[in-house]
Amino acid sequence: MSAWKSVKDAVRNGDGLTRLLIANSAIFLIIQFYLLFCKFSNSSLPLTTGDDLFLASTSDIHRLMLRPWSIITHMFTHTEFGHFFFNMIFLYSAGKLFQQIADSRKLIVVYLLGGLSGFMLYFIFYNVFPALEKNSLILGASASAMAVVIAIATLRPSMVIKLLGVFDVKLVWLAAIFVVIDLWSLKKGENIGGHIGHLGGAIFGYFYAAQLKQGKPVAVWLEKFLDRLRKLFHPKPLMVVKQKNPRFKADEEFNEEKNNRQKRVDEILDKIGRSGYDSLSREEREFLFKYSQK
Repeated sequence: MSAWKSVKDAVRNGDGLTRLLIANSAIFLIIQFYLLFCKFSNSSLPLTTGDDLFLASTSDIHRLMLRPWSIITHMFTHTEFGHFFFNMIFLYSAGKLFQQIADSRKLIVVYLLGGLSGFMLYFIFYNVFPALEKNSLILGASASAMAVVIAIATLRPSMVIKLLGVFDVKLVWLAAIFVVIDLWSLKKGENIGGHIGHLGGAIFGYFYAAQLKQGKPVAVWLEKFLDRLRKLFHPKPLMVVKQKNPRFKADEEFNEEKNNRQKRVDEILDKIGRSGYDSLSREEREFLFKYSQK
């Protein structure tokens, strides 16, 4: 029970990255238990759903109409351990960097809409070119994670990270390498649907970050919806303790504190851009983490 309570607490109180990792892991485990049941059950199942439990999506419009939810569920679905493991490593690394720059809600927005953009490009591509196989399935978190990586590289192109823990690489070059790999794989005809999905995610990640840099955040409606959804898992306490006669802050004082916090964040982000995240002190990391939760 303690393990289940820990998972519930993580869902209720964790950041956006934690919730995305839990959602992917939960669906992966459900699929694996289903496959084990199929393997060891002597009786025939009343419904054949396939390895993906009808959660993967497809470019075939007729099959898609039988599983409309798959437009969303496909980006959380993995049937093979290797696919699941490497996508979660990819998502974790990209998500940690993203949450140093923007808040958790925006990470979930980029993940969802990046995955949706990947599906849309895949669907259009496969229906425009009739020579491609129409019965293919698309599944996995890689298009969503790709959107997150491209968004970070667009917001902080000069940020330096340790590739494989050894090489210093600017994010903009790492993102470019990922895009080139996808384009090269398309040319070779390898996993065409998957790489098209990656590029769709990349396009949205760039668009989202470019708009954000101009002060024009995309999909604010989705952020508000996520806030309402979060409140469903955070019921109001039965008793609320209020401070007696709290001190009211004047606009000038409030704005000054806000500007000082933003100035501090900008200094820390500049330091990350120059020397990498590992160069931050413990106090700077804690300040950046607390600020990202606001």
